[in-house]
Amino acid sequence: MLERFFKKRSTRTADDKLGREFAIGDLIEQRFEVENIRRGAMGVVYIVYDRRRRRHVVLKTFLNKYLFDDDAIARFNTEAEIWMRLGNHPNVVGAFDVLPLLGKPHVVAEYVHGGTLRALTGKMSPTEAIDYSIQICRGMQYAVDQAALMHRDLKPDNILVTLDGQAKVTDFGLSKVLPAWQWSEELRDPRSAPNRMRTTLPNDVLSGTLPYMAPELFEGGSSAGVWTDIYAFGVLLYECLTGRLPFDSPRDESLIKLIRQGTARDPRTLRPNLAPVLAEIVLRCMARRVAERFERFSEVEAALQRARVVIAGAPFTVEWPEDDFEACERLIERGLAHMRLNEYSEALRCFSDGAELERGRAEVWAHLATTRLKLWQYHEALVAVDEGLRRAVSRSEFGLLYTARGAVHTALGQTEKAADAFETGLSYTPNDPNLWNERGLLFRRTGNLRAAEAAFERATKLAPHDTTARRNLADLYFDQERFKRAAALYDEIVQRDPRALTSWERLGATQLRLGHTDEALRAFLMALRIDPEHDEALQGERAARQLLRR
Repeated sequence: MLERFFKKRSTRTADDKLGREFAIGDLIEQRFEVENIRRGAMGVVYIVYDRRRRRHVVLKTFLNKYLFDDDAIARFNTEAEIWMRLGNHPNVVGAFDVLPLLGKPHVVAEYVHGGTLRALTGKMSPTEAIDYSIQICRGMQYAVDQAALMHRDLKPDNILVTLDGQAKVTDFGLSKVLPAWQWSEELRDPRSAPNRMRTTLPNDVLSGTLPYMAPELFEGGSSAGVWTDIYAFGVLLYECLTGRLPFDSPRDESLIKLIRQGTARDPRTLRPNLAPVLAEIVLRCMARRVAERFERFSEVEAALQRARVVIAGAPFTVEWPEDDFEACERLIERGLAHMRLNEYSEALRCFSDGAELERGRAEVWAHLATTRLKLWQYHEALVAVDEGLRRAVSRSEFGLLYTARGAVHTALGQTEKAADAFETGLSYTPNDPNLWNERGLLFRRTGNLRAAEAAFERATKLAPHDTTARRNLADLYFDQERFKRAAALYDEIVQRDPRALTSWERLGATQLRLGHTDEALRAFLMALRIDPEHDEALQGERAARQLLRR
Protein backbone atom coordinates (compact mmCIF):
# COMPACT_ATOMS: atom_id res chain seq x y z
CA MET A 1 0.00 0.00 0.00
CA LEU A 2 1.19 3.50 -0.77
CA GLU A 3 2.15 5.64 2.20
CA ARG A 4 -0.35 8.40 2.86
CA PHE A 5 2.25 11.16 2.86
CA PHE A 6 4.67 9.79 0.27
CA LYS A 7 7.53 10.41 2.70
CA LYS A 8 10.10 7.66 3.05
CA ARG A 9 9.74 5.91 6.39
CA SER A 10 13.04 5.15 8.04
CA THR A 11 14.05 2.79 10.80
CA ARG A 12 15.97 4.07 13.77
CA THR A 13 19.58 3.31 13.04
CA ALA A 14 21.37 5.47 15.62
CA ASP A 15 21.96 4.13 19.10
CA ASP A 16 19.37 5.35 21.60
CA LYS A 17 22.11 6.87 23.72
CA LEU A 18 23.47 9.02 20.91
CA GLY A 19 22.45 12.63 20.45
CA ARG A 20 21.23 15.24 22.88
CA GLU A 21 18.45 17.80 22.95
CA PHE A 22 18.06 21.04 24.86
CA ALA A 23 15.83 21.33 27.90
CA ILE A 24 13.61 24.12 29.18
CA GLY A 25 15.78 26.58 31.06
CA ASP A 26 18.94 25.97 29.01
CA LEU A 27 20.92 29.00 27.86
CA ILE A 28 22.34 28.32 24.40
CA GLU A 29 25.50 30.11 23.30
CA GLN A 30 24.99 32.77 25.97
CA ARG A 31 22.12 34.01 23.82
CA PHE A 32 19.01 31.80 23.50
CA GLU A 33 16.90 31.06 26.60
CA VAL A 34 14.79 27.93 26.05
CA GLU A 35 11.21 28.55 27.25
CA ASN A 36 9.18 25.83 25.55
CA ILE A 37 9.65 22.74 23.38
CA ARG A 38 7.38 21.25 20.72
CA ARG A 39 8.03 17.92 19.01
CA GLY A 40 6.51 16.63 15.80
CA ALA A 41 6.86 13.51 13.69
CA MET A 42 10.23 14.53 12.28
CA GLY A 43 11.34 17.70 14.03
CA VAL A 44 11.70 19.52 17.30
CA VAL A 45 11.07 23.24 17.78
CA TYR A 46 12.46 25.22 20.68
CA ILE A 47 10.69 28.46 21.53
CA VAL A 48 13.44 30.68 22.87
CA TYR A 49 14.06 34.25 23.86
CA ASP A 50 16.85 35.73 21.75
CA ARG A 51 18.84 38.15 23.88
CA ARG A 52 20.49 39.74 20.85
CA ARG A 53 17.28 40.42 18.93
CA ARG A 54 15.31 41.04 22.14
CA ARG A 55 12.40 38.98 20.86
CA HIS A 56 11.14 35.42 20.79
CA VAL A 57 12.31 33.20 17.94
CA VAL A 58 12.24 29.47 17.28
CA LEU A 59 15.10 27.02 16.81
CA LYS A 60 14.02 24.21 14.52
CA THR A 61 15.93 20.98 13.91
CA PHE A 62 15.28 17.29 13.24
CA LEU A 63 14.78 14.60 15.87
CA ASN A 64 17.77 12.54 16.95
CA LYS A 65 16.28 9.37 15.47
CA TYR A 66 17.04 10.87 12.03
CA LEU A 67 20.72 11.50 12.77
CA PHE A 68 21.74 8.82 10.28
CA ASP A 69 18.82 9.17 7.84
CA ASP A 70 20.41 10.95 4.88
CA ASP A 71 17.04 11.57 3.20
CA ALA A 72 15.61 13.28 6.28
CA ILE A 73 18.74 15.39 6.69
CA ALA A 74 18.62 16.34 2.99
CA ARG A 75 15.00 17.47 3.39
CA PHE A 76 15.91 19.54 6.43
CA ASN A 77 18.88 21.13 4.66
CA THR A 78 16.61 21.93 1.72
CA GLU A 79 14.14 23.70 3.97
CA ALA A 80 16.92 25.58 5.76
CA GLU A 81 18.53 26.84 2.56
CA ILE A 82 15.20 27.81 1.01
CA TRP A 83 14.20 29.71 4.13
CA MET A 84 17.50 31.52 4.21
CA ARG A 85 17.20 32.57 0.58
CA LEU A 86 13.57 33.66 0.73
CA GLY A 87 14.29 36.71 2.85
CA ASN A 88 11.46 38.75 4.38
CA HIS A 89 7.80 38.79 3.39
CA PRO A 90 4.74 39.49 5.57
CA ASN A 91 3.10 36.23 4.48
CA VAL A 92 6.07 33.87 4.72
CA VAL A 93 7.59 32.69 7.99
CA GLY A 94 11.09 34.17 7.95
CA ALA A 95 14.37 32.45 8.82
CA PHE A 96 17.32 34.46 10.07
CA ASP A 97 20.20 32.03 10.45
CA VAL A 98 21.33 28.40 10.64
CA LEU A 99 23.47 27.44 13.61
CA PRO A 100 25.25 24.13 14.25
CA LEU A 101 24.18 23.15 17.78
CA LEU A 102 24.61 19.74 19.43
CA GLY A 103 25.90 18.41 16.14
CA LYS A 104 22.78 19.33 14.16
CA PRO A 105 21.81 22.36 12.10
CA HIS A 106 19.21 24.53 13.84
CA VAL A 107 17.24 27.07 11.82
CA VAL A 108 16.70 30.32 13.70
CA ALA A 109 13.26 31.39 12.50
CA GLU A 110 10.50 33.86 13.21
CA TYR A 111 8.19 32.98 16.08
CA VAL A 112 4.52 33.26 15.11
CA HIS A 113 2.26 33.71 18.11
CA GLY A 114 -0.94 31.93 17.14
CA GLY A 115 -1.75 28.57 15.56
CA THR A 116 -2.26 26.79 12.26
CA LEU A 117 -5.05 27.39 9.79
CA ARG A 118 -6.13 23.79 10.43
CA ALA A 119 -7.86 24.85 13.67
CA LEU A 120 -10.08 27.27 11.72
CA THR A 121 -11.12 25.09 8.77
CA GLY A 122 -14.87 24.89 8.41
CA LYS A 123 -15.39 27.45 11.19
CA MET A 124 -14.81 30.74 9.39
CA SER A 125 -17.01 33.00 7.34
CA PRO A 126 -16.47 33.24 3.57
CA THR A 127 -14.94 36.70 4.03
CA GLU A 128 -12.46 35.40 6.60
CA ALA A 129 -11.54 32.50 4.30
CA ILE A 130 -10.96 34.97 1.45
CA ASP A 131 -8.79 37.21 3.60
CA TYR A 132 -6.56 34.34 4.69
CA SER A 133 -6.45 32.98 1.15
CA ILE A 134 -5.37 36.32 -0.34
CA GLN A 135 -2.46 36.43 2.08
CA ILE A 136 -1.49 32.85 1.21
CA CYS A 137 -1.52 33.79 -2.47
CA ARG A 138 0.79 36.73 -1.76
CA GLY A 139 3.23 34.56 0.12
CA MET A 140 3.23 31.88 -2.57
CA GLN A 141 3.64 34.40 -5.39
CA TYR A 142 6.59 35.90 -3.51
CA ALA A 143 8.20 32.44 -3.21
CA VAL A 144 7.86 32.00 -6.98
CA ASP A 145 9.14 35.49 -7.80
CA GLN A 146 12.00 35.44 -5.29
CA ALA A 147 13.29 31.88 -5.65
CA ALA A 148 11.23 30.08 -8.34
CA LEU A 149 9.88 27.69 -5.74
CA MET A 150 7.20 25.04 -5.67
CA HIS A 151 6.06 24.41 -2.10
CA ARG A 152 4.74 20.89 -2.80
CA ASP A 153 3.05 20.52 0.59
CA LEU A 154 0.57 23.38 0.77
CA LYS A 155 -2.16 22.56 3.29
CA PRO A 156 -3.83 24.18 6.34
CA ASP A 157 -1.26 22.63 8.69
CA ASN A 158 1.49 24.58 6.93
CA ILE A 159 -0.17 27.97 7.25
CA LEU A 160 0.40 29.80 10.53
CA VAL A 161 -2.12 32.42 11.61
CA THR A 162 -1.38 35.14 14.15
CA LEU A 163 -3.87 36.32 16.76
CA ASP A 164 -4.55 39.45 14.72
CA GLY A 165 -5.29 37.59 11.48
CA GLN A 166 -1.99 37.54 9.60
CA ALA A 167 -1.39 34.36 7.58
CA LYS A 168 2.13 33.04 6.93
CA VAL A 169 3.24 30.14 4.75
CA THR A 170 5.72 27.81 6.44
CA ASP A 171 7.37 24.36 6.15
CA PHE A 172 9.41 24.38 2.95
CA GLY A 173 10.94 20.94 3.64
CA LEU A 174 9.53 19.41 0.44
CA SER A 175 10.00 22.42 -1.81
CA LYS A 176 12.06 22.36 -4.97
CA VAL A 177 13.07 24.81 -7.65
CA LEU A 178 10.81 25.08 -10.66
CA PRO A 179 12.17 23.95 -14.03
CA ALA A 180 14.26 26.74 -15.56
CA TRP A 181 11.79 27.34 -18.39
CA GLN A 182 9.24 28.46 -15.76
CA TRP A 183 11.57 31.12 -14.29
CA SER A 184 11.01 34.82 -14.77
CA GLU A 185 13.65 36.80 -16.64
CA GLU A 186 14.97 38.36 -13.41
CA LEU A 187 15.76 34.95 -11.94
CA ARG A 188 18.02 33.96 -14.83
CA ASP A 189 20.79 36.08 -13.31
CA PRO A 190 23.53 33.68 -12.07
CA ARG A 191 23.42 35.40 -8.66
CA SER A 192 19.67 34.80 -8.18
CA ALA A 193 18.37 32.55 -5.39
CA PRO A 194 17.27 29.59 -7.58
CA ASN A 195 20.59 29.58 -9.45
CA ARG A 196 22.37 29.28 -6.10
CA MET A 197 20.15 26.55 -4.72
CA ARG A 198 22.28 23.50 -3.87
CA THR A 199 20.30 21.28 -1.55
CA THR A 200 17.09 20.73 -3.50
CA LEU A 201 15.63 17.25 -3.69
CA PRO A 202 15.88 15.13 -6.87
CA ASN A 203 13.27 15.85 -9.50
CA ASP A 204 11.88 12.33 -9.45
CA VAL A 205 10.94 12.35 -5.74
CA LEU A 206 7.13 12.20 -5.39
CA SER A 207 6.30 14.15 -2.27
CA GLY A 208 3.41 15.83 -0.59
CA THR A 209 0.30 15.06 1.42
CA LEU A 210 -1.96 12.86 -0.66
CA PRO A 211 -5.36 14.65 -0.45
CA TYR A 212 -3.70 17.88 -1.65
CA MET A 213 -1.72 16.40 -4.55
CA ALA A 214 -2.72 17.34 -8.09
CA PRO A 215 -3.78 14.68 -10.64
CA GLU A 216 -0.79 15.29 -12.94
CA LEU A 217 1.63 14.24 -10.18
CA PHE A 218 0.47 10.64 -10.63
CA GLU A 219 0.94 10.69 -14.39
CA GLY A 220 4.75 10.75 -14.41
CA GLY A 221 6.83 13.04 -16.58
CA SER A 222 7.75 16.60 -15.68
CA SER A 223 4.29 18.17 -15.53
CA ALA A 224 4.70 19.76 -12.09
CA GLY A 225 4.71 23.52 -11.78
CA VAL A 226 3.06 26.41 -10.02
CA TRP A 227 -0.26 24.93 -11.09
CA THR A 228 0.27 21.92 -8.81
CA ASP A 229 0.52 24.26 -5.83
CA ILE A 230 -2.56 26.10 -7.09
CA TYR A 231 -4.43 22.79 -7.06
CA ALA A 232 -3.34 22.22 -3.43
CA PHE A 233 -4.45 25.76 -2.62
CA GLY A 234 -7.87 24.96 -4.10
CA VAL A 235 -8.18 21.93 -1.82
CA LEU A 236 -7.11 24.10 1.12
CA LEU A 237 -9.73 26.75 0.31
CA TYR A 238 -12.41 24.06 -0.20
CA GLU A 239 -11.58 22.70 3.25
CA CYS A 240 -11.59 26.15 4.84
CA LEU A 241 -15.06 26.87 3.48
CA THR A 242 -16.71 23.47 4.08
CA GLY A 243 -14.64 21.72 6.74
CA ARG A 244 -14.38 18.73 4.38
CA LEU A 245 -11.90 17.49 1.79
CA PRO A 246 -13.14 17.36 -1.81
CA PHE A 247 -11.83 13.80 -2.14
CA ASP A 248 -11.24 11.37 0.69
CA SER A 249 -10.98 7.65 1.16
CA PRO A 250 -9.45 5.40 3.83
CA ARG A 251 -7.44 3.60 1.13
CA ASP A 252 -4.66 5.42 -0.69
CA GLU A 253 -5.30 3.63 -3.98
CA SER A 254 -8.97 4.67 -3.96
CA LEU A 255 -8.07 8.26 -3.09
CA ILE A 256 -5.54 8.46 -5.94
CA LYS A 257 -8.18 7.15 -8.34
CA LEU A 258 -10.66 9.81 -7.17
CA ILE A 259 -8.07 12.57 -7.60
CA ARG A 260 -7.07 11.37 -11.07
CA GLN A 261 -10.50 10.60 -12.47
CA GLY A 262 -13.14 12.24 -10.28
CA THR A 263 -14.62 15.71 -10.30
CA ALA A 264 -14.86 17.58 -7.03
CA ARG A 265 -18.43 18.24 -6.03
CA ASP A 266 -19.45 21.86 -5.85
CA PRO A 267 -18.69 23.24 -2.34
CA ARG A 268 -22.23 24.68 -2.36
CA THR A 269 -23.58 21.15 -1.87
CA LEU A 270 -21.96 21.30 1.58
CA ARG A 271 -22.48 25.03 2.16
CA PRO A 272 -25.55 26.08 0.15
CA ASN A 273 -25.30 29.78 0.96
CA LEU A 274 -21.80 30.07 -0.52
CA ALA A 275 -21.50 32.75 -3.19
CA PRO A 276 -21.27 31.26 -6.72
CA VAL A 277 -18.26 33.45 -7.55
CA LEU A 278 -16.29 31.91 -4.66
CA ALA A 279 -17.29 28.36 -5.57
CA GLU A 280 -16.11 28.98 -9.13
CA ILE A 281 -12.67 30.05 -7.91
CA VAL A 282 -12.32 26.91 -5.78
CA LEU A 283 -13.33 24.60 -8.63
CA ARG A 284 -11.11 26.38 -11.15
CA CYS A 285 -8.10 25.95 -8.86
CA MET A 286 -8.93 22.23 -8.66
CA ALA A 287 -9.62 21.62 -12.35
CA ARG A 288 -8.27 18.23 -13.50
CA ARG A 289 -6.73 19.76 -16.62
CA VAL A 290 -3.81 22.09 -15.93
CA ALA A 291 -4.83 24.44 -18.75
CA GLU A 292 -8.15 25.13 -17.01
CA ARG A 293 -6.57 26.33 -13.76
CA PHE A 294 -5.19 29.74 -12.86
CA GLU A 295 -1.62 30.15 -14.07
CA ARG A 296 -0.28 32.29 -11.24
CA PHE A 297 -1.12 32.95 -7.62
CA SER A 298 -1.41 36.64 -8.45
CA GLU A 299 -4.31 35.71 -10.74
CA VAL A 300 -5.95 33.76 -7.92
CA GLU A 301 -5.52 36.74 -5.62
CA ALA A 302 -7.14 39.08 -8.17
CA ALA A 303 -10.11 36.70 -8.51
CA LEU A 304 -10.47 36.49 -4.72
CA GLN A 305 -10.40 40.28 -4.45
CA ARG A 306 -13.25 40.51 -6.97
CA ALA A 307 -15.17 37.88 -5.02
CA ARG A 308 -14.65 39.81 -1.79
CA VAL A 309 -16.11 42.94 -3.36
CA VAL A 310 -19.19 40.93 -4.32
CA ILE A 311 -19.50 39.27 -0.90
CA ALA A 312 -18.31 41.97 1.52
CA GLY A 313 -18.57 45.12 -0.56
CA ALA A 314 -14.84 45.98 -0.49
CA PRO A 315 -11.48 44.41 -1.34
CA PHE A 316 -8.98 43.19 1.25
CA THR A 317 -6.75 46.17 1.95
CA VAL A 318 -4.75 45.21 5.05
CA GLU A 319 -1.03 45.63 4.45
CA TRP A 320 1.21 43.91 6.95
CA PRO A 321 4.64 45.45 7.55
CA GLU A 322 7.52 43.36 6.26
CA ASP A 323 9.39 43.47 9.55
CA ASP A 324 9.94 45.83 12.41
CA PHE A 325 13.70 45.48 12.04
CA GLU A 326 15.44 48.49 10.65
CA ALA A 327 17.05 48.30 7.21
CA CYS A 328 20.59 47.86 8.57
CA GLU A 329 19.45 44.96 10.75
CA ARG A 330 17.92 43.23 7.73
CA LEU A 331 21.18 43.65 5.80
CA ILE A 332 23.08 42.10 8.70
CA GLU A 333 20.67 39.16 8.72
CA ARG A 334 21.07 38.65 4.99
CA GLY A 335 24.85 38.92 5.28
CA LEU A 336 24.96 36.32 8.03
CA ALA A 337 22.76 34.04 5.93
CA HIS A 338 25.24 34.28 3.06
CA MET A 339 28.10 33.62 5.49
CA ARG A 340 26.42 30.40 6.63
CA LEU A 341 26.14 29.39 2.96
CA ASN A 342 29.85 30.24 2.38
CA GLU A 343 28.87 32.96 -0.07
CA TYR A 344 31.37 35.52 1.15
CA SER A 345 31.19 37.97 -1.76
CA GLU A 346 27.43 38.29 -1.31
CA ALA A 347 27.87 38.65 2.45
CA LEU A 348 30.45 41.39 1.83
CA ARG A 349 27.95 43.34 -0.26
CA CYS A 350 25.31 43.09 2.48
CA PHE A 351 27.65 44.21 5.27
CA SER A 352 29.14 46.98 3.11
CA ASP A 353 25.66 48.30 2.35
CA GLY A 354 24.84 48.08 6.06
CA ALA A 355 27.96 50.05 6.96
CA GLU A 356 27.07 52.73 4.43
CA LEU A 357 23.52 52.86 5.71
CA GLU A 358 24.48 53.14 9.37
CA ARG A 359 28.18 53.92 9.72
CA GLY A 360 27.95 54.35 13.49
CA ARG A 361 26.95 50.73 14.08
CA ALA A 362 30.00 48.84 15.38
CA GLU A 363 28.48 45.36 14.90
CA VAL A 364 28.28 45.67 11.13
CA TRP A 365 31.98 46.61 10.97
CA ALA A 366 32.87 43.48 12.96
CA HIS A 367 30.94 41.30 10.49
CA LEU A 368 32.56 43.16 7.61
CA ALA A 369 36.01 42.40 9.06
CA THR A 370 35.19 38.70 9.47
CA THR A 371 33.99 38.52 5.86
CA ARG A 372 37.13 40.26 4.59
CA LEU A 373 39.17 37.69 6.52
CA LYS A 374 37.31 34.85 4.78
CA LEU A 375 38.22 36.47 1.45
CA TRP A 376 41.91 36.80 2.52
CA GLN A 377 41.62 40.58 2.45
CA TYR A 378 43.63 41.03 5.64
CA HIS A 379 44.50 44.72 5.38
CA GLU A 380 40.89 45.64 4.60
CA ALA A 381 39.74 43.48 7.52
CA LEU A 382 41.96 45.38 9.95
CA VAL A 383 40.69 48.68 8.55
CA ALA A 384 37.11 47.50 9.20
CA VAL A 385 38.03 46.56 12.78
CA ASP A 386 39.53 50.02 13.36
CA GLU A 387 36.40 51.65 11.94
CA GLY A 388 34.26 49.58 14.29
CA LEU A 389 36.39 50.33 17.34
CA ARG A 390 35.98 54.05 16.75
CA ARG A 391 32.22 53.54 16.99
CA ALA A 392 31.91 50.78 19.60
CA VAL A 393 30.06 51.58 22.80
CA SER A 394 28.99 48.31 24.46
CA ARG A 395 31.21 45.58 25.90
CA SER A 396 29.79 43.04 23.45
CA GLU A 397 30.75 45.23 20.49
CA PHE A 398 34.32 45.59 21.75
CA GLY A 399 34.53 41.85 22.35
CA LEU A 400 33.28 41.07 18.85
CA LEU A 401 35.73 43.49 17.22
CA TYR A 402 38.79 42.32 19.17
CA THR A 403 37.89 38.72 18.31
CA ALA A 404 37.97 39.68 14.64
CA ARG A 405 41.26 41.54 15.09
CA GLY A 406 42.85 38.55 16.81
CA ALA A 407 41.66 36.21 14.05
CA VAL A 408 43.22 38.44 11.36
CA HIS A 409 46.57 38.67 13.18
CA THR A 410 46.50 34.89 13.68
CA ALA A 411 45.99 34.38 9.94
CA LEU A 412 48.93 36.71 9.29
CA GLY A 413 51.14 34.77 11.72
CA GLN A 414 51.42 37.78 14.04
CA THR A 415 51.03 35.83 17.28
CA GLU A 416 51.91 38.59 19.71
CA LYS A 417 49.42 41.01 18.19
CA ALA A 418 46.81 38.24 18.10
CA ALA A 419 47.43 37.45 21.79
CA ASP A 420 47.07 41.13 22.69
CA ALA A 421 43.79 41.35 20.75
CA PHE A 422 42.29 38.29 22.44
CA GLU A 423 43.44 39.50 25.85
CA THR A 424 41.85 42.89 25.27
CA GLY A 425 38.67 41.26 24.03
CA LEU A 426 38.44 39.17 27.20
CA SER A 427 38.82 42.29 29.31
CA TYR A 428 35.51 43.43 27.81
CA THR A 429 33.71 40.06 27.59
CA PRO A 430 35.41 37.65 30.02
CA ASN A 431 32.67 35.04 29.61
CA ASP A 432 32.85 34.75 25.83
CA PRO A 433 33.60 31.06 25.09
CA ASN A 434 34.60 31.82 21.51
CA LEU A 435 37.32 34.20 22.68
CA TRP A 436 38.66 31.65 25.17
CA ASN A 437 38.70 29.00 22.45
CA GLU A 438 40.54 31.28 20.00
CA ARG A 439 43.02 32.15 22.73
CA GLY A 440 43.58 28.45 23.41
CA LEU A 441 44.27 27.74 19.74
CA LEU A 442 46.82 30.55 19.70
CA PHE A 443 48.55 29.26 22.84
CA ARG A 444 48.70 25.80 21.33
CA ARG A 445 50.17 27.14 18.12
CA THR A 446 52.92 28.90 20.09
CA GLY A 447 53.68 25.84 22.22
CA ASN A 448 52.21 27.10 25.50
CA LEU A 449 50.26 23.90 26.08
CA ARG A 450 49.44 24.47 29.75
CA ALA A 451 47.83 27.83 28.95
CA ALA A 452 46.04 26.30 25.96
CA GLU A 453 44.58 23.58 28.16
CA ALA A 454 43.35 26.13 30.69
CA ALA A 455 41.75 28.25 27.95
CA PHE A 456 39.95 25.27 26.38
CA GLU A 457 38.70 24.13 29.79
CA ARG A 458 37.31 27.60 30.47
CA ALA A 459 35.55 27.62 27.09
CA THR A 460 33.91 24.23 27.76
CA LYS A 461 32.56 25.47 31.09
CA LEU A 462 31.15 28.62 29.52
CA ALA A 463 29.55 26.74 26.59
CA PRO A 464 28.59 23.30 27.93
CA HIS A 465 26.50 22.46 24.85
CA ASP A 466 29.20 23.33 22.32
CA THR A 467 31.66 20.68 21.18
CA THR A 468 34.27 22.95 19.56
CA ALA A 469 36.38 23.62 22.65
CA ARG A 470 35.97 20.02 23.81
CA ARG A 471 37.34 18.80 20.49
CA ASN A 472 40.30 21.16 20.71
CA LEU A 473 41.00 20.02 24.27
CA ALA A 474 40.69 16.35 23.29
CA ASP A 475 43.08 16.87 20.37
CA LEU A 476 45.53 18.50 22.76
CA TYR A 477 45.37 15.51 25.09
CA PHE A 478 45.71 13.12 22.15
CA ASP A 479 48.87 14.82 20.90
CA GLN A 480 50.28 14.70 24.44
CA GLU A 481 49.46 10.95 24.60
CA ARG A 482 47.09 11.51 27.52
CA PHE A 483 44.77 8.96 25.98
CA LYS A 484 42.39 8.34 28.90
CA ARG A 485 41.45 12.00 29.10
CA ALA A 486 41.27 12.26 25.31
CA ALA A 487 39.01 9.20 25.08
CA ALA A 488 36.64 10.58 27.72
CA LEU A 489 36.30 13.87 25.85
CA TYR A 490 35.88 12.27 22.43
CA ASP A 491 33.17 10.08 23.93
CA GLU A 492 31.39 13.18 25.28
CA ILE A 493 31.60 14.79 21.85
CA VAL A 494 30.10 11.88 19.92
CA GLN A 495 27.32 11.54 22.49
CA ARG A 496 26.38 15.16 21.77
CA ASP A 497 27.22 15.06 18.05
CA PRO A 498 26.84 11.52 16.68
CA ARG A 499 27.88 12.70 13.20
CA ALA A 500 31.25 14.05 14.38
CA LEU A 501 33.30 12.02 11.91
CA THR A 502 36.77 13.06 13.07
CA SER A 503 35.90 12.58 16.73
CA TRP A 504 34.68 9.01 16.07
CA GLU A 505 37.94 8.25 14.28
CA ARG A 506 40.01 9.85 17.04
CA LEU A 507 38.00 7.95 19.67
CA GLY A 508 38.86 4.73 17.86
CA ALA A 509 42.53 5.69 17.73
CA THR A 510 42.65 6.46 21.47
CA GLN A 511 40.87 3.22 22.34
CA LEU A 512 43.40 1.28 20.28
CA ARG A 513 46.24 2.87 22.21
CA LEU A 514 44.49 2.04 25.47
CA GLY A 515 44.12 -1.59 24.39
CA HIS A 516 40.30 -1.42 24.16
CA THR A 517 40.07 -3.09 20.77
CA ASP A 518 36.31 -3.80 20.76
CA GLU A 519 35.48 -0.19 21.61
CA ALA A 520 37.98 0.99 19.00
CA LEU A 521 36.36 -1.11 16.28
CA ARG A 522 32.92 0.22 17.16
CA ALA A 523 34.17 3.80 16.93
CA PHE A 524 35.84 3.21 13.56
CA LEU A 525 32.67 1.58 12.23
CA MET A 526 30.63 4.60 13.36
CA ALA A 527 33.03 6.87 11.49
CA LEU A 528 32.67 4.73 8.35
CA ARG A 529 28.92 4.85 8.71
CA ILE A 530 29.19 8.59 8.18
CA ASP A 531 31.90 8.41 5.49
CA PRO A 532 32.62 4.92 4.08
CA GLU A 533 35.73 6.27 2.29
CA HIS A 534 37.44 7.91 5.28
CA ASP A 535 41.08 6.76 5.03
CA GLU A 536 42.05 6.95 8.71
CA ALA A 537 38.89 5.15 9.80
CA LEU A 538 39.46 2.40 7.21
CA GLN A 539 43.02 1.93 8.40
CA GLY A 540 41.88 1.87 12.02
CA GLU A 541 39.17 -0.68 11.27
CA ARG A 542 41.71 -2.98 9.60
CA ALA A 543 44.11 -2.61 12.52
CA ALA A 544 41.38 -3.36 15.08
CA ARG A 545 40.18 -6.44 13.19
CA GLN A 546 43.73 -7.76 12.92
CA LEU A 547 44.19 -7.40 16.68
CA LEU A 548 40.89 -9.16 17.36
CA ARG A 549 41.89 -12.11 15.15
CA ARG A 550 45.06 -12.76 17.14
